[in-house]
Amino acid sequence: MANVLQAGESVPFSGAYKVVHSGQHNESHYVLALRGATFPGCLRCCYQAKFQLALSAVYVVTHPFFHSEQCVTLGEESSS
Repeated sequence: MANVLQAGESVPFSGAYKVVHSGQHNESHYVLALRGATFPGCLRCCYQAKFQLALSAVYVVTHPFFHSEQCVTLGEESSS
């Protein structure tokens, strides 16, 4: 896996991450993680769980299109 991150490391980008467990006690799966959080350890393989970004995404409340105090409703755009 390219750009592999380990449990205990900081999440660099918000999005969906593929998780691969050590010892094959569980199949790989996907989780959502927010930038700045810490990847947690697995209850079975502890800090040997590995994470790889599968789909980058921006948290909706931090996206510039969604945190404006004013909303423009269709048909109500002001013309200058």
